[in-house]
Amino acid sequence: MVSTTRSYGTTPLFKRPDARAALFGFVVSAALLGGAWFFQYVLGYAPCIMCYWQRHAHKVVLAVAAATIAAHAVGGLPRWLGPVLLVSAFTGSFVLGAFHVGVEFGLWDGPAACAATVGDLPTIDPNDPLAILDGEFAGPSCSDVAWRFLGISMAGWNALISLFGALGTYRLATHGVKP
Repeated sequence: MVSTTRSYGTTPLFKRPDARAALFGFVVSAALLGGAWFFQYVLGYAPCIMCYWQRHAHKVVLAVAAATIAAHAVGGLPRWLGPVLLVSAFTGSFVLGAFHVGVEFGLWDGPAACAATVGDLPTIDPNDPLAILDGEFAGPSCSDVAWRFLGISMAGWNALISLFGALGTYRLATHGVKP
């Protein structure tokens, strides 16, 4: 019978497959979120609603990765749990990114919340500039590609890198593990 709670005893943290996978997942998602925030806050690219959804999956990766690494100190998690959750979150981000790319290419319609256009942007009343906060504001349309690199949109890059994250996490979590 294979133990699912194998004890690592005094094994250094990053010699553990689950901890290596967690560190890898943390770095990949932190880089993707950092890049998204750079494009938003430094370069001024407004994200659409689906872009935010993709970011939420990476926030889950960061939380699970941190919990997996922290659990090493208390030894409380089965060795498979962190990597399974990480691969699931990366896969969710891949699916959201691939769906977003399909919306961008017009292969299918996006959610109704994605239908904003430039004409939908609210106007700011100079006498009451905070009144804009009382209304609903829709970001850019999910079908509009704001930026491309090598012909691939940000959603496409997120999908590809998330797939790489899922496969890399799986590989690191299973490499060298003996049943």
